[in-house]
Order: sequence, then structure tokens, then C-alpha cells
Amino acid sequence: MWRWRNGFVAICGISLILSLLALWVGHQKQAASAKIELGRYLFYETGLSEGHSLACANCHQQMFAFSDGRKTAINVHGDKGRRNASALFNLAQNTSFTWANPLQTDLAFQALIPLFGDDPIEMAAGSVEQIQQRLASSSIDYTSLFVSAFGSSEINLARITDALAAFQSQLLAYDSRYDRYQAGQHDALTEFEKAGLALFESERFGCRQCHEGSNFNQFMGSRHNQATKNFHNTGLYYTETGYPSSDLGLYEVTFDAADRGKFKTPSLRNVGVSAPYMHDGSMRYLAQVVEHYARGGSVNLNGIKGDGKLNPNKSHLIKGFDMSEQEQNQLVAFLMTLTDETLLTDPRLAKPD
Repeated sequence: MWRWRNGFVAICGISLILSLLALWVGHQKQAASAKIELGRYLFYETGLSEGHSLACANCHQQMFAFSDGRKTAINVHGDKGRRNASALFNLAQNTSFTWANPLQTDLAFQALIPLFGDDPIEMAAGSVEQIQQRLASSSIDYTSLFVSAFGSSEINLARITDALAAFQSQLLAYDSRYDRYQAGQHDALTEFEKAGLALFESERFGCRQCHEGSNFNQFMGSRHNQATKNFHNTGLYYTETGYPSSDLGLYEVTFDAADRGKFKTPSLRNVGVSAPYMHDGSMRYLAQVVEHYARGGSVNLNGIKGDGKLNPNKSHLIKGFDMSEQEQNQLVAFLMTLTDETLLTDPRLAKPD
């Protein structure tokens, strides 16, 4: 009798623990979902900038795979920046979040750069108190959103950047025609596009040397990929001083002369909708990008005199290759298959109504 009673009590105890655990898990999921939703509102919120004039979404628009279609980004004062606004997707697989700083490895921390950076100025968010005031005056009920996400209405910088990172982590792009082809849907690509894929994978073109893995870049989520070896000078420029002084790339972090003109390898996913290309938006068309790599460097790019092919800092991977016009068209056609239309149209990623 006592054994049965003790066993019954034990079973009841286990059942209670499991019920409490299920409630806790459910609460955690609800809080995580609320944090993502708060992050979505903040991503489209102009109140994070001086004068309510700029939101994250101004430079990262959904239709352009969360880039902006401009050569270089425009700041809160309407001034042009020096770098192209990167497309945002599959960020959890990256370990570096800017064009030329391998030390920026945390997505939440990275948000501080556009919010408060002064070289260049981007959003000019001001003080945390000013942000709090702007959000408090918004027509959006941020009090309820913060309570749902964090359990209280307190608005602080850590919560803002945490929520922004949570939302950005939902920007996933793994449903392109290429992905469906890889999954076994052989008619997802045309024969012409398949020929372009074969060229992309070939040793002659060598695209995979830099654009490797499922994200077609060199940042695969492992810590060793923070290394500066994954930043390259691709032969865009070669001036009298070696590289345009307006942006020296990785050199500005390392102060190593060999790093002048080195920038990170971007993903090629959604490359068909995220023009213009390169760190400075100097190339408008994919065909121009392909021609650049086929030649092994550019001449007088962007009106800057010099032959980047001769730059001594140029990566040894940029060797150049011969190609026919048809091969160029095939490669470009393949690159267009890397577009994830769902990312561009998913209402859950769009500006809240």
C-alpha cells in the first residue's frame, strides 16, 4: 500500500514538474515572439533617429533584400555615406556584420554603430533619454510592446538592440529556385541556368573560392571565420597612394599596410535584387561584376584613375579567366536564381500596419 501511495505521489510530482516546464517553455516562446515583434516595430521606427527622419528600414528595404538600391547609404541629414548598405538576411550564419571590421561580431552590439556612430553620422539617435521621449510620443503603444517582450515597460538601450537583433535574425533566405533545385526539384532551374551553375562551381571561374557554403560567403558561423584572412582586396582600384584614401577598408582597423582595400566577402544570395555592388556601390550591373573578375581587376573604376589588376595588395584568388559572352550570360542567369522571393514579400517582415 505504501509503495503504491509513494509511487502515486512520485508520478503526481513528475506530472506537476512537466506541466510547469511546459508552461515555462510556452511563456519563453511567447516572450521570444513578442521580442521579435517589438524588433519589427523598432526596425521601422523613425523615432530612433534625430528628428524622426530615418529608420533602419530606410537603408534596409524589404524589396531589395533589405538593402536600399542606392550606391551608398544616405544619413539622417541627407548626406551620402561612403559605403553601400549591406543586404540583411541569414545573419545568424555570419560572424561579422560590417564591410571591413572583423571585430563587429555581435548583431545586437552592431546596432550601436548606425544609432550613435559619428564617423560617419548615420541615424544620430542622441541620448537614450531622447530615444525614450521619441518612443513615448509615438502613436504606437511601445509600453505594451516592451511589457510583452521583457515583462516591464522599461525602455533601455540593451532592450532596443536585443529586440532589433531578434527581428533581424528572422530575415531568412533559403527558399530560392537554387535551393529548390538542390532539394531535388530538377526543373527549378533551366538548362541555361544549370550551365551557369557549372561555371560558378568550376575551377576555371573559381567563384567558390570566396563564395563558399550555403550562404555563398566566407562567414559560416564558426569562430575562426572572424579572421582577417576572409577580407580581400579584389582589385577595384590602384591609385598613386595605393587605394582611395576615402575608404581604406580593413586597414582602418588593423593599420597594416597589406590590408589597404580589403573588404569582407558578401553573400551572393539575393544578388539579383541588391544592386549596386561592391563596398562603395561602384558597379551597377552583375555583368560588370563578372567582367571585373574575368579581367582580374578594374581600370579607372568610378572615375578613379588606375588599374586595380596591378594592385600589390590584390588577393591571389583574383587571377582572371577567359569567358565567352554566352558563358557570362549563363553565369549571370544562375546568380539570378539565388533570389528568395519570400524574403521580399513576407508580410511578417514588412512595416507593421
